[in-house]
Amino acid sequence: MLGVFATRGSVDISDLARLQPDSLVRARAEAKLNAFGQTSEQARLAGRAIPAQVAFTHDEMTALLRDWARQEHGFGSLTELQLTFRPRTLTLTGVLHSGGLSFPFRLDIVVSTESSQRTAEITRFQVGEIFAPGFVRSLALALAERTVDAGLPRLPIAIETLVITDGELLVSGVAVP
Repeated sequence: MLGVFATRGSVDISDLARLQPDSLVRARAEAKLNAFGQTSEQARLAGRAIPAQVAFTHDEMTALLRDWARQEHGFGSLTELQLTFRPRTLTLTGVLHSGGLSFPFRLDIVVSTESSQRTAEITRFQVGEIFAPGFVRSLALALAERTVDAGLPRLPIAIETLVITDGELLVSGVAVP
């Protein structure tokens, strides 16, 4: 019965910017990733941490994620994927295609890192017409944090500061060997 409500209706995204990143935006995002990759490689070769900072607009992050999302994964594929940045809030929206069904979703996460101390809270987790209650949002966040803390995925940066502003994500820290 929940599947019916999860596939019905739409997710309200009227409060979010509509992103349509093009190939130029994707190229700019890839250039930033490559520059960070070079810093990371320098840290590895030098055997020491090197200060690093990277900033992405929500258009750039959306461009990077869309190609990956369209591919078939164990859970299905994602279309209409969009990552929007509002002050302190990261919002991920799209449509999950799995088992022959389509599930529109929205995930709002308030997140920041200051002085290497991470804070995060899922404030909205919606699939179709179903809104996840607080305890489900807390469990999903705990699972995500344990995954990150376990090192999956392992990012080659020790994040000291993560700031989300209107349209931009700024990460600073040190590239680790």
